[in-house]
Amino acid sequence: MNTRTRTRRLLASTLGLALLPAFGLSAALVTPAVASAAEAETAKCQVHSVLALKTGDGSIPDDLKFLADQLSADQFAAYKSFRLLETKQFKLELNKPAVAAMKSGHKLTLEFLGSEPETKKLRLRANLTSRTGEGSLVDTRLQFPSGGLLWVGGVRHDDGKLFFAIHCVQGEATKP
Repeated sequence: MNTRTRTRRLLASTLGLALLPAFGLSAALVTPAVASAAEAETAKCQVHSVLALKTGDGSIPDDLKFLADQLSADQFAAYKSFRLLETKQFKLELNKPAVAAMKSGHKLTLEFLGSEPETKKLRLRANLTSRTGEGSLVDTRLQFPSGGLLWVGGVRHDDGKLFFAIHCVQGEATKP
């Protein structure tokens, strides 16, 4: 082996070792971007069916304490008691509607329409059909902060009104 060949091999090895951290760093920088893109295309939601009644002692049951601030607000002042009927989990993918049959007989469809990167607000479409399935009671597009809570409904049910508390966060790694 001549000196020229040895020099080339030495330079190639040195260059390879010098570039290795740069490649490792770029891979580390690209991986979060890919994860962020995947998170931007998904959302996890919990939907709580809450029956509001005009009779009762005015207390909020333990299973609804996490909604106490909202249930004590002016919009619910006419109601004296509340019952949590059920909680449903939704994993939403971008522009793919997810449908759930609720215990009340209603069908709730949620569709993740994306998010606003600057404001970190989620865009969602919610459609609530009647118990008979004959018509849509609510069909709306919503925009609210990731982790925020939104109320939909106010439809008659038994002796009160039925409300759906929708709580969503963007991405799969987070829990609503």
